[in-house]
Amino acid sequence: MVRRHALVLVVALAAGSFAAAQTATVPGAASLSGTVESSAPYSAAQVFVRNTDKRMLYMVYTNAKRFRAVALFPGNYEISAATKDLKSDVQKLVIKAGDSPKVTLTFRQPAAAADRAIVNANEGETQGTSRVRIEQSYDEIYPPGPGREIAERTCMICHGENFLSTQPATVGTWNLRLDRMMGKNLFDKPPASYAEGLLTYRASELQFSREDRETLVQYLAKNFGPAAPPRAVRIDKEIPLDEAKLGKAQFIEYYLTPDPPGQGINAPEFASLKGQFVGRRVGQDVRFDNDGNVWLTDRGYPNRLVKLDPRTGIQKSYVLPTPTNGNHDVNIDRLGIVWLAEAEGQQPGAEKHLLGFNPKTEKFEYIIPMDPDHVLRNPLKWLQSIAFDSQNNVYVGWIMGGAIAKFDRATKKVTVFTIPTHNAIPYGIIADRNDNMWIALWDSGNIAKFDTRNNEFTIFTPPTYPSQIRRLNVDAQNNIWFGMWAAGNRPGKLGKLDQTTGRITEYIVPRRNANPYDVSQDPEGNIWVADVGGSAASIFKFNPRDQSFTLYPKPQKTADTPKVQITKDGAIWYAPRGSQDAPAFGVLYPDMDKITTLGAFYVNGPPGYPFKPGVSTGTK
Repeated sequence: MVRRHALVLVVALAAGSFAAAQTATVPGAASLSGTVESSAPYSAAQVFVRNTDKRMLYMVYTNAKRFRAVALFPGNYEISAATKDLKSDVQKLVIKAGDSPKVTLTFRQPAAAADRAIVNANEGETQGTSRVRIEQSYDEIYPPGPGREIAERTCMICHGENFLSTQPATVGTWNLRLDRMMGKNLFDKPPASYAEGLLTYRASELQFSREDRETLVQYLAKNFGPAAPPRAVRIDKEIPLDEAKLGKAQFIEYYLTPDPPGQGINAPEFASLKGQFVGRRVGQDVRFDNDGNVWLTDRGYPNRLVKLDPRTGIQKSYVLPTPTNGNHDVNIDRLGIVWLAEAEGQQPGAEKHLLGFNPKTEKFEYIIPMDPDHVLRNPLKWLQSIAFDSQNNVYVGWIMGGAIAKFDRATKKVTVFTIPTHNAIPYGIIADRNDNMWIALWDSGNIAKFDTRNNEFTIFTPPTYPSQIRRLNVDAQNNIWFGMWAAGNRPGKLGKLDQTTGRITEYIVPRRNANPYDVSQDPEGNIWVADVGGSAASIFKFNPRDQSFTLYPKPQKTADTPKVQITKDGAIWYAPRGSQDAPAFGVLYPDMDKITTLGAFYVNGPPGYPFKPGVSTGTK
């Protein structure tokens, strides 16, 4: 059974402030303070404090030229500062427990001119980085007309506004690209990814017609032919940096442990593979256990599950049972089992499993085929997002397969439920306090609710439609939050679905080309968002009370972050997936003076939901 809802309220936003904090310390740690001198004016410079012994980075911002960092592990440090246009010298320092040295840095020279790095979503999950030198206004790069309108409601929804303009090509190549997106070769073979065939005539939520194709090809060939230089849209709207707020914040990144020669990614059987994640470690998703450890999926080969104790910086990796079958999301249930979902990997046609790892035995005790009866009549099926109901049953999305699957903890039975919309691509899945499963449909921008009591689906259509929605989450009030990507002049937005009324409220994100990927509520009711768009890959905070935004550019400004998880103390954990050189566990402390422990704990324990199981609001 399918029911559709669409109720609209659109809100535009401005900037705001937030309250002062108390001072706290971490036993056995050190602190650092100082100034950054400059003959040229600057604001909110980034100060990089690198622990070379533990391979960690602390990053803070200046406020009125002053900076400070806390909770530093003892060890050898390298300290420097930078803005977009300036850089300082590098100072070396040995810091001992309890130390609080003062450092003076000086901006002595302009930063070397660099091309702008553009993170593009290519095909499906593939992330590519284009480097361009030419920046122009949106209208200069994309002249108005029917072709631009078609690109905005099809291509840009997923790829953003800079993919087409940074990939100039002949008319033949543009036709080949559209052939793939329209599934020209799918008459006698299955799609190779969930994006292939997304623009098929008469079967697409994107309403792409034959006339649209002809108009789009002509537009692309005219404006982005082989003689056109790669160009990026100039950022003409960005959330202003609030130096006072940034001066309180601190990032920490724990770099993934390098593999020795001949081992891990350097082992011959993995180094010889082909694909985007070969030869490097790739952090994707993070979760916390009951003991304060952080767990991460490493999508490089061999596929691994990684455990970090942030109080010591010690990491331990566990290679997956089939280390080339792909991994993506990780989640931890209330019993402490760590669950992973096998995704594309090096064997896209291989059977995909739900994997359950027991930290006590350090063994994968569950290897569960999630479509044992072959309900999904497709040879290519990939799992992705994971959620749990109050009975600890496990629900997983078939991102390539158009369904969700349930593993019944008591009976050990797997049941597959097909999502009742054509070409459904479930990207993220979350449980609410009433045991409903909420699903982001990447193919269209719909939101699907699955009632686990009667196995019915309800489809909610946001006012901004179609759109790009990747993840969604539930807040403490049982509302559903999600992000919608910008598409050209159509801004990125945050969406809130109120379950008591069915109303969807949209909030405009005030930054050019905003790509809000994941959303999560902190204990104070703020919504934190991982955003790969704008002028830099960032994390931003949205305060629903005054509808203000605060931007926190990350240390690795071109590395996209798919997921965020928030501790009971308000720390935001992430993994810079797009990092080529410094894959890591990352955390943002919005107020460093509130750090009392580096351990990561949820408000209600795993799986991190803002409610306790079985506590219902009465909203179904």
